[in-house]
Amino acid sequence: CSRIPTQKAIKGGVTFTRRVIKISSLSLFLIIFLIAFLGWPSKLIEENVHRHILAFLFLTGIKLVALEDVIRLDKAAIMLIMASVMWTYRAASIDPSSEQGQEQYHKELGKALEDVGSVLLFLLPAMGLVESIDHLDGFAAVTARLIQATKDSAGRLMPMIFFLAFFLSSVIDNLTATIVCVKILQRVVPHNRLWRHSCGGLVVVAANAGGAWSPVGDVTTTMLWIQHKISTLGTVTWLFLPSFVAGVVPLLGIWWYARRYAHEGAEKEKEEVEVPVPTRNGSIILAAGMFCILTVPVVKTVTGLPPYLGMMMALGVFWLTTELGELGSEGNSVPHALHKVDLSSLLFFTGVLMAISCLDAAGVLKQYAETMHKVTKGSPMALAALLGVSSAVVDNVPLVQASIEMFEKPMDDPLWQLVALSAGTGGSLLAVGSVAGVTLMGLEGVGFLWYAKHISLWAALGFAAGLGTYKLQHVLVPL
Repeated sequence: CSRIPTQKAIKGGVTFTRRVIKISSLSLFLIIFLIAFLGWPSKLIEENVHRHILAFLFLTGIKLVALEDVIRLDKAAIMLIMASVMWTYRAASIDPSSEQGQEQYHKELGKALEDVGSVLLFLLPAMGLVESIDHLDGFAAVTARLIQATKDSAGRLMPMIFFLAFFLSSVIDNLTATIVCVKILQRVVPHNRLWRHSCGGLVVVAANAGGAWSPVGDVTTTMLWIQHKISTLGTVTWLFLPSFVAGVVPLLGIWWYARRYAHEGAEKEKEEVEVPVPTRNGSIILAAGMFCILTVPVVKTVTGLPPYLGMMMALGVFWLTTELGELGSEGNSVPHALHKVDLSSLLFFTGVLMAISCLDAAGVLKQYAETMHKVTKGSPMALAALLGVSSAVVDNVPLVQASIEMFEKPMDDPLWQLVALSAGTGGSLLAVGSVAGVTLMGLEGVGFLWYAKHISLWAALGFAAGLGTYKLQHVLVPL
């Protein structure tokens, strides 16, 4: 009987703590919004002060996302409110009522909408295309092979999905590769949630690592490539092995740590998972879908077409192909598949990216990049390590752009290669550190704390091992 009051007290304490966190955090957003709306007190809107408040707001939002499972607030709603409050506060700090302030604010907001819109316009058709392939049983052949290959040993799935994500991301990009692999995992392991989440966390690590050694695999690597900081041959030659090590080390660690999840649900999966029967139409749909996805980097490289336009075209071509070839059926077509696209994930992406764009517009990220340069005293390895760790919290794009503007180094200088390696692989340290990680959170419902507990340590070891491998390469084979 004495246990019952104790349990009630603990439950009451948890509930009280949850409410305090909710009220205090949301009150902070409300107070900052009112300060921006009223323009008072003016000292809190000054240039030097408002950067610190913006950074604090962002960190508060990240904290709430991390505690999503505890406080029971949806991360998409948190990010949308945070981004809106941050931009309102940013508007108050530059006085948009004046002509000059209005021009500056519209310029900053326009750049943010361009950057965020390009990601969303890429993400929406990409998710729609992969969802359509899945809905029309295009992944049936791949799913059947993976189920058969892992029938006697469920643990085999992890290295198989690792290599798929690693090499696929280098050909298309880490975002699309993550979406494809997560969809396959949901088919192969529909019931064993912990094992699927572990494999999904590895997919993020593998996709980010695979994107680091290819000029079209990650947006930061593409930035350096377009601005002639790295070459295709130099990038593949010097970054393939470090990127592979940065992925393989987490593979071994996560595989060892999570193998019990595979065995726990192995018998249940055998009983409940039906092996899909590949059909001719399914094979055609998979081939057509993958062909359309693979044309995106090719068209971008040849014509310079933005990736989001290429992905929009890919979805359109695939859509027409299924209709002209009569590959679907009534109630089983691309329009029906598009209804299954998770809009809450897209809204979460919107909030995160808009918040980071606000930090960029206020000069917070550039100031941080300059601070990194001072702290590391210009050491390429130290700068790369700090950049990678920073990429786990904030967007690596403005940090890489600031590095490009600060340094005058020749093409394929070790600094640029290290920036590409660290910016790509460092984002795996936290779930919110890369678009691939945010995608996993949206599609699989993986929590921030779960990722930090099960994936972050191994990703950090892989990140360090990747940088060490790059350093060793230059010791053994100097430029």
